[in-house]
Amino acid sequence: MAININGPTPNQVGTNKTQKNVGNESVGKANNGNGTETASSEDVVELSDRARVLKAVESRVHQMPDIDQEKVDRIRNAISNGEYKIDYDKLAAAFRRFETGL
Repeated sequence: MAININGPTPNQVGTNKTQKNVGNESVGKANNGNGTETASSEDVVELSDRARVLKAVESRVHQMPDIDQEKVDRIRNAISNGEYKIDYDKLAAAFRRFETGL
């Protein structure tokens, strides 16, 4: 079922609001006289502590490189030197965890 976030259309049945009423509902906004609405000076947005922490973490994540090139080089060298060992039990456990999460 689609939800119209812009309000009901004039042809929509079963609503108790008309399109005219939806347009007149302005909460926290002031009309400046020329038909446009402006935010009032009393509007204030405060971020919670959790939101501030998440914003800081997001900023730090965006600063990190997408690829850990040092680790890639270590693994590449180990494979080319025949020193890279695969722990098959650990690999199988990772597959099980992945499939369980599906």
